[in-house]
Amino acid sequence: MFFFTRIKLYLLIAFAFAADILGIYFSGVQRGIDKTKSKIDKSRLDNISTAKKIEDEVDADPYLVDRANQWLRHKDK
Repeated sequence: MFFFTRIKLYLLIAFAFAADILGIYFSGVQRGIDKTKSKIDKSRLDNISTAKKIEDEVDADPYLVDRANQWLRHKDK
């Protein structure tokens, strides 16, 4: 009878160890996913910021349309 109790204790310890290892692994995976999402969000914000700066530069130059018409094709031709 004592033998089965000892086996149960060893199995419980082994199960707890395996659960800890899996928990550490999956928390690392989640941390990697969060890091990747953070990089993507930062990249999107940088792109939005760059687009806003370009849009502001275009809006700030009132003669840009006149100069651009020299180089663009017109649809009616």
